[in-house]
This record gives sequence, C-alpha cells and structure tokens, in this order.
Amino acid sequence: MRFLKSLGPILAASARERLKQVPVRILLACVVAWALHAAGLGGWIGPWLGLAALVQLFEYLAMTPFRRAVPSDDPRLMGLALASTALMATAYGGVGLAIWSTNYPALVTLAALTLAGGLLTNVASGIGSRTVFFVGATPYLVVLALMPVVKIVQGDLQGVVVMSLASALFAGAILNVYWRVHAARRAEIQALAESERRVEQAQAAMADRAAMAAIVSHELRTPVSAILAGAHVLRDGTLPDQREETADLIIDAGRLMTGMLNDLLDHSKMEAGAMPLEARAFELGDFIRDAVRFWAAPAAEKGLRLEASGVDSDPVWLRGDPYRLRQVVNNLISNAIKFTPSGVIRLRAQAPVSEGRRCLTLTVADQGAGISAEAMTRLFSPFAQGSAEVARTYGGTGLGLTVSRELARLMGGDLTATSVEGQGATFTLCVDLPPGTPVAPEDASDAAPPAPMRRIRVLAVDDHEINRRTIALVLQPLDVDLTTASDGHIALSLLDQRAFDVVLMDVNMPGIDGNETTRRLRASGGPNAATPVIGFSAGTEAEQVAACYAAGMTDWLAKPLEPRRLYDALQRAAAGAEAVERAA
Repeated sequence: MRFLKSLGPILAASARERLKQVPVRILLACVVAWALHAAGLGGWIGPWLGLAALVQLFEYLAMTPFRRAVPSDDPRLMGLALASTALMATAYGGVGLAIWSTNYPALVTLAALTLAGGLLTNVASGIGSRTVFFVGATPYLVVLALMPVVKIVQGDLQGVVVMSLASALFAGAILNVYWRVHAARRAEIQALAESERRVEQAQAAMADRAAMAAIVSHELRTPVSAILAGAHVLRDGTLPDQREETADLIIDAGRLMTGMLNDLLDHSKMEAGAMPLEARAFELGDFIRDAVRFWAAPAAEKGLRLEASGVDSDPVWLRGDPYRLRQVVNNLISNAIKFTPSGVIRLRAQAPVSEGRRCLTLTVADQGAGISAEAMTRLFSPFAQGSAEVARTYGGTGLGLTVSRELARLMGGDLTATSVEGQGATFTLCVDLPPGTPVAPEDASDAAPPAPMRRIRVLAVDDHEINRRTIALVLQPLDVDLTTASDGHIALSLLDQRAFDVVLMDVNMPGIDGNETTRRLRASGGPNAATPVIGFSAGTEAEQVAACYAAGMTDWLAKPLEPRRLYDALQRAAAGAEAVERAA
C-alpha cells in the first residue's frame, strides 16, 4: 500500500500523457482493422475493434481519478490504473503477435511498428517511474522475444538468428533510451526541487531581513529619541540642575545603540563564518566576581539580589575567550534582571576536570515569569521575542540569545534553557576548555598614563562632518591645537605644510582611505613622516586591525569613539613622542 501511494504524483503525469495518446491508439486500431481486411482476415476485425474499445474505455475510466486537480491517493484506484496500462499493452502486443504469425508482408510490418510504437509511448508515459514503465512495456518486450519463437514453431528458420539479434538489439535500445530519459527526468526533478528549496530559503532570508529592518528601525528610535531630547535640553539650558542626569541619559542611550549594533554585527559575522575567537588564560573566580560586580548596581536598583556560587577558594585557570564568555554571561544576567520583578538571580559556576579538560558550566537562574512552551520553541530564533507583550514591554532586537547560543557553539559548547511558566527560567552555558597557565595581573599603574607635558597639535581626518565635530567636542577638555581634514588628499597637504604631534585617521574614507593615506605619509619623508597615527574604524575584525598597523599606524581605536579610550591613546602617543625627543 505504501508503495502504491508513492506512485500518486507519477500516475497523475502518466494519466495526462496517456490521454494525449488516445487518438493515436484509435487510429492504430483502425489501421490494424484495415490491414486485417486487406489480408483476408475479416473475421478478426470485429473482435479486435471490440477489444480495443473495451481496453481503451477501461483505461480512460481507471485513469480519470488521476487527471483531476487533486489526484487520488487511493491505493485501490492506483492498482486499477496500473492494471489498465498492463491490459492496454497486452491487447496491442497480443494483436501484434497474432498478425505477425500470419506471415502476410503488410501485417508483419504493421506488427513490428505496433510494438515499436507501444514501447515508445510507454517511455513517454512512464518517464517518471520505472514501475509504471515496466508495467506498460513488459507485454511488448515479451511479444518481441516471442516473435522468433513463433517463426521456429512455424518451421520458418530462415533469418531466425538475424531476427533474434534484431529483437534483442531493439529491446536493448528501447531500455537504454528509457534509462537515459528517466535519469534526465530525475535530475530535472531534483534540480527543480533544489531551486524551489533555494527560492524558499531566499524568501525566508528576505523575510528575516525585513523583520530585522523593522525591529531594528523600531528599537533604534528609542535611544535616538533620548539622545535628541537630551541634546536639546543641554543646548537650550532650560534645566541646568539636570545637566548631569541628561548627560547620563545620552550616555545610556548611546550604549544601548552600541549594544544593538554589536549584536547585529556579531550575528552577521557568525552567519558568514567570520567570527574570530581568541585563546588566553583567565581565572574563573575573577571572571565570576567581575560579572557580579558589574551587574550588582543594576540589580540593586531594581530591588534584586545577585548571588554567585560554585567558585572555589583555590584559583581555577582556564584557557579560552573570556571576552566572548563574558558577552554571553552579561546577556543572560541582563535578561534575568529585565524579566525578574523581584527576588534573587543566581549565577553558578562549575569547572570539573574530565579527561584533561575543564567542563565549564555557567548557570543563570532567575525568579521571573518564566517562558511558555510555545515561546520556548522560538527562544533562540533571530529577531524573535517571547511574545508580542514582551516585545512591547521590554523592547530589544531579539538577537541577544541567538548571538549567545551561536557564540557558545562557536566555542565548541552549547547554551540551553529550561523553564516552568510562572517559576522563572534557567539558562546553562556548557563548554569544554583546556586548563590555563596562571598569569600575573596587569599593573594598574599602566591604566593611567601621565598627561602630556605641553599642548599637543592634533590633525583629525574624517570624511563625515559630524564625526569631525564630535572629535572636536571630545578633545575640547584637553585644550589641544586641533586641525581637521575631510579626506586623505587634504590631510596629506596639511601634513606636508606643518608639523603635528598626533594624527587621528579614519580608516574608511572615499578616495584614498586611511590606510593608503598613512602609507603615503610614511613614504613622504616630510615633517610628519614619523608622527604617531591613531586609526579608528567601525570594522573590528582582526584582519582589518592588522591592515591598519601594516599601513604604518601606531595605534587603533574602535568606533564609536569612547572619550576615555581616545584620551588614553593620545597620552600614549604624546608620551612616545616626548620620549623620542628626549632621546634625540
């Protein structure tokens, strides 16, 4: 039964093809009747035409359920359809063998043509299934094999060997043709299925991109609105007592936007297989304490307690990417704080040894509303929220958990979730890491370089006016001698005319980019050929950063520029320049 059901779509195509062959069969039946009359076998005409009409009517009725818009899937009807095909072939093959045995020249030729035509029509109607083909072709092949036998029985041995070889060669040719067209048809069907699958994938991707654009557009409006409102308040000076609060609002909105953009970039990198991971030693206890210290204030502001457990008093050193691990843990704790109205958020860490490696398990459990079974099915899908109410209440792009799971799997582990609706949720990150070698902590004194001994001359190169104005605003407290340039050509002209202490160089610019501008500066031999160049760019991939250093830049910063990092970079550059001057 299961085998017959699989033939449904093929029988539908065969039924339409065999319907087209009805006029040819009627014409062939009439030709056979005329040939019988010409051979003086008029007694055969009536029975033959009656048989031809009956088998044609039976096939027409048996195939009708498969010519409908929705073909039948009834196994019994499929069996009747196959039986009608076999009966049709048996009738025409049988009459072919009968008239072949008459030895009448015209009928012998007609018998051969009938067999050839029957086999070829079954090639066309059975192209989609070898079963359908052989059901209709086997009677003709049997008749083809019996033709030499009939001659032997009749005692006509002249040419029997040649006839047998010809029959075998013709049967082989028909089978060879069928095998080739059947293979071509299967390849065509597979190619069509693959193209449809790719079209569906493309449509799904377009839908994802549309969803992404809609969600990101909606979510970015919130921080942008806060930034614009805060900026207007600062510019108008209408609320001088709230200056610090307004500035904090703008900073928080900027960080929110940066987080959204980072999630988008990380998701795109992982989709493209271009997310880099670093491997360095870190201590698990310090990692957990840093996470608790970072999130303690946000949790306390909401009236929540953030507890950590599982950290041994003895140091546990691991080797992996602590930045990406922290990104996952930060996202899980952030979500826990967001969705927990009251109670405790627990962070638990374990790293037992197994086969020479540490099985790191980080668990974040909250006491929020939990996650429904329906929402759990799409929890890690990109741009998906638990529900429409969650999206309206908490916002977000819905990428955080997707990026977190992809990061976990990129590190060779996984991120899973369990929840009982109304009783909170638990997220567990598991990843095997090799043991790490203890390293000395960084000297805290290096974190705050000394201030420059004199007013430094800075050239800022950026093609966007807003970026140039931002740099000027950020550098205003340092009282630097600032000059700006809108492209690489103008920058090179200025660098050729006067000396600067530091060059801030945007990497991505039209015309000649920051890397090429730096290369030309280093090769110029002018007054600034050795001046420190600090590159900055939104492209944070290791290859892009390496290209900046290879072009001759002495330092690099990621966009958006953070004032503290920019100040530190300027101090490093100025200190280096002063050291060179003292040495000279």
